[in-house]
Amino acid sequence: MTLAVLFPLIMAAVCAVLARWLGRRTGYLTALGFLPALLLAVPLAGNTVEVGGTPLSQVTRWVPELGLNFVFRGDGFSLLFAVLIGVIGALASLYSVAYLSERERFGRFYPYLLLFGGSMLGLVLSDNMIALFAFWEMTSVTSFLLIGLWHTRSAARDGAIKAFLISALGGLGLLAAVALLSVAGGSTLLSELDLDAVRASPLFIPALLLTLLAACTKSAQLPFHLWLPTAMEAPTPVSAFLHSATMVKAGVVLVAKFGLIFGTSALWGGIIVPLGLATMFWGSWRALKQTDLKALLAFSTVSQLGLLMALYGLADAEGRFAATAHLLNHAAFKAALFFVVGIIDHETGTRETFRLSGLRGKLPLTFAVALIATLSMAGLPPLGGFISKELFYEAMIHAGPGFIAVAVIGSAFTLAYCARLIGIFFGDFRAPEDDSGQPLKPHIHEAGPGLLLPPALLAGAALLFGLFPATAEWLTRRAGAALAFAGYEGHLYLWHGVTPALLLTLLTWGLAALLVWQAARVYFLQVHLEFPISSNRMYRGVLDGLETLSSRVIAGTQGLALPDQLRITLAAAGVMGGYAVWRAPQVFQPLEAVPLSTLPIAVLLVAGALGVLLSRNRLTAVVLTGLTGFGSAVAFLAMRAPDLALTQLLIEAVTVILFLLVFRYLPGFRSLPRGRARQVIDVGLAGAAGIGTTLLILASIRFLSPPISPYYLDNAYKGGGGKNVVNVILVDFRGWDTLGEIMVVAMVALAVVGLVRVGRRGEAQTEKDTAPASPDLLELQKSLQKRQP
Repeated sequence: MTLAVLFPLIMAAVCAVLARWLGRRTGYLTALGFLPALLLAVPLAGNTVEVGGTPLSQVTRWVPELGLNFVFRGDGFSLLFAVLIGVIGALASLYSVAYLSERERFGRFYPYLLLFGGSMLGLVLSDNMIALFAFWEMTSVTSFLLIGLWHTRSAARDGAIKAFLISALGGLGLLAAVALLSVAGGSTLLSELDLDAVRASPLFIPALLLTLLAACTKSAQLPFHLWLPTAMEAPTPVSAFLHSATMVKAGVVLVAKFGLIFGTSALWGGIIVPLGLATMFWGSWRALKQTDLKALLAFSTVSQLGLLMALYGLADAEGRFAATAHLLNHAAFKAALFFVVGIIDHETGTRETFRLSGLRGKLPLTFAVALIATLSMAGLPPLGGFISKELFYEAMIHAGPGFIAVAVIGSAFTLAYCARLIGIFFGDFRAPEDDSGQPLKPHIHEAGPGLLLPPALLAGAALLFGLFPATAEWLTRRAGAALAFAGYEGHLYLWHGVTPALLLTLLTWGLAALLVWQAARVYFLQVHLEFPISSNRMYRGVLDGLETLSSRVIAGTQGLALPDQLRITLAAAGVMGGYAVWRAPQVFQPLEAVPLSTLPIAVLLVAGALGVLLSRNRLTAVVLTGLTGFGSAVAFLAMRAPDLALTQLLIEAVTVILFLLVFRYLPGFRSLPRGRARQVIDVGLAGAAGIGTTLLILASIRFLSPPISPYYLDNAYKGGGGKNVVNVILVDFRGWDTLGEIMVVAMVALAVVGLVRVGRRGEAQTEKDTAPASPDLLELQKSLQKRQP
């Protein structure tokens, strides 16, 4: 399992290096990167996933001093999902070899794909919740890179940013939920949580709500569904991978696993089931409106995710069994359909339904694959989707009449948009034309085996699950022990007899037939029916509000004159000192005797500061500024910190040299117009800042509890292996802080490199879509221009 997670990450580095020479053939190496995940089918088929079997477990040391390790647990559900990721990932990689053009940046595309696949494998296999969160965030970052791969297109940039922001919101929720569960359950491992303690803890409800926030953002539940349709701007292989088995299923995995913790609460199902059904209804309604085939599939994914969330939200054996069976079917038919749409776009030059007609004669093999996958998504026999849809109806019947009504209407919409999708293959052939009437492609012909084989295999799986339901049931029951439905007695059959679920299926078919018959009127209604509130309007409103607020804050603070900014800083220092005295009143206790050797240093520092204050010459001010810095270096020497003194000397020398180099460009000294009242205020602020800073330092010396500095002295050599205490503190004791500082420097360096490369001669700009500046930003720019000396 460890190899299954790490091997794609290693292969990402290999592909990044070799893509320059291999080009599109790098896709074969990428498919090889998912081989260890495919090999997990061997333990999946074994007895370890049966009831009573011991799940596989592998521990890799991460930060053992803090008890952090990579712990991968191979229960039936995790192994099943990992194999599913491996299958779709390998097929998407092979498909991309034939799909992508020679101009694609393979050195980016394939490493991103492997990094994303490895992140998703780590997420589903991790037993350590901290590692699970880390992999969760990695999927957000890598999906951002994949969706925005064609970054010269504004739609791709918008989709990537939207997906990242919404996923980041859910990531914060998951981080907090993991922390609360670890504290309440006494462990960071999911398998070792004290469930009774968690459920009795006051942290239970907050952890439940935060988990739901994370799951709903990742799996595109209302109102967080808006990122998924815009994610279709990614290349088709990425869309097939994201929408069928990985990114969008991460929230489903979270609900399936954490449902064993929170499922005993009525709040869990009371939120997820209605929200999932509402998402299913809304996604299918929106899919029926789309004319872009990829957008239709994207909204259908929103609908199908709502169905899965509702089933897992029931938190009973029947719901989990039905959800797992449909999860397999959905992965098969949805990935196949995205591949089919990619073929249609590749061969005809368009995805718009009103430009396509009669493709069955030109693309007969593609039609056969599309027919099987579409019928499975529509829930028609004898496909696997029909069987899992019957299970869905059975579960909703037990949930209540309102739930089954929404399920039937949403399913009727599903069947109706499936009819629209498959309708492009029927009728008289009409060569696709652009808006000017010119043919988009001069010759339309069947796709090659590189494009046809991946969707054909997946469509074959959907057909196999329907004709031989025992295969789907065997795979579904692999997850029974892990998701607590091993004792469920239900089975997968094409024919269960005349049951309430069958009658509801017939009703669904009748409603769908009515929708197809009145398709023109339904489309007219959808086009003219605009709701006053939408998630996209809310999203834009929040972003515009934040931009306006930040612009006003900047205009009111950073746009101030330098003296005003200094006054705010000095006032803050005085307030901090007052707070320090309030928190540690013993600051006024007598201090230890100050060594006489430090008095000359103090005089030197004070003299330098006063000299700068009284100076009326730029050169004198620069020299005296350096004097205070060199005095600080002498103070470090007196305190037996030669490395800090050396660092301070270097910094001061460089600073003084830089001042002298730009000396001629510095503005001359000039008196600031200040009235007597302003002078009194400034003197008071300066005094408050000096006194406050001094008190703050004294408060840090006079601790309410024993200081921790002896701990560093005692453990620097034994624990950190270094003789220099300061270095050990920076590298070991404060390692995360130092790493954060390094990351900040690295990000600044990358930003500088990006700015330098902007507008470089020879780089063609494919699109110019600079948005107009906001009124607040224009006002800020005018304010700054007026205040320039």
